[in-house]
Amino acid sequence: MLTARSIQTFGSLLALATLLSAIHPVAHGRTWPVDDDTEVVGALEIEFARRTDTLMDIARWLSLGHYELRRANPSVDLWQPGEGTRVLIPALFVLPEGHRDGIVINRAEKRLYYFHDDPDTGERQVTTYPIGIGKQGRETPLGSARVVTKLDNPTWYPTQGVIDDYARQGRSLARVVPPGPDNPLGAHAIVLDLPGYLLHGTNRPDGVGMRVSQGCVRLYPEHIRDLVAAVPLGTEVHFVDQPIQLGVRAEKIYLRVLPDAEGQMPARAAVMAKVEDWLASRGMTASEAVDSESIDRLIRAADGVTQAVGRVPNGNG
Repeated sequence: MLTARSIQTFGSLLALATLLSAIHPVAHGRTWPVDDDTEVVGALEIEFARRTDTLMDIARWLSLGHYELRRANPSVDLWQPGEGTRVLIPALFVLPEGHRDGIVINRAEKRLYYFHDDPDTGERQVTTYPIGIGKQGRETPLGSARVVTKLDNPTWYPTQGVIDDYARQGRSLARVVPPGPDNPLGAHAIVLDLPGYLLHGTNRPDGVGMRVSQGCVRLYPEHIRDLVAAVPLGTEVHFVDQPIQLGVRAEKIYLRVLPDAEGQMPARAAVMAKVEDWLASRGMTASEAVDSESIDRLIRAADGVTQAVGRVPNGNG
């Protein structure tokens, strides 16, 4: 029988749950409308940390990898940002060059883009998610593949190379890892026609946005759940590596520079060569379209944040 006290307690718990839900929202990726000419999506944002937040918490709630959030906020403490601390959210993205179909994974960016039609309106959209990729020596491959099946509660069958890798670290690994909290594939997986490689969830979400996997693509649990539900069988998956990204939006030229496969920032000469080639392909020159001082500041900052570095001259837009 419910008493006045139990009803009051239940109401308090419900209010607390509602408050926590508002403070700790579940992120479902970031989605924008796109067309064939869209090159830049999103915007830089500002959030203010709450007392109990870590940067990893903030990153996950805002569909970022925690390392990209740390690089954008080098002076903010990872574990205790502090109540009211200003946090820059680097949610301004230059879409990878090339493919505008299916899934595109930019290894340098540690980010997945899913190009799809809105099921209600038919509007073309892109949804993006942060990912973890293969560590050094077990790099996530480049090239193209297709989705062949989707799994709930997958069993992991590690290769002999993975078992040996664990052994070198003094850790034992069974040949068959059943579903459950110890399974690094998490609760969902997308199987590709690229033998040995999956898109999957994780039991260690802090690794999303880093080079930590055995070569597979790792997503936050809530993101792989959404992706499994949305992606049809046969969807193409394109793996690219583009550490220097350029795009135009509203006549502004945007640049993003990311570490290469070895974790090193590209040299200025490499950045300028890419900028000049990209501009030339559009009938522009660096001297008329970009501000070299803005590019130098971006390279020195080495924070991976997308910035406007120039403007399309009249007649080239």
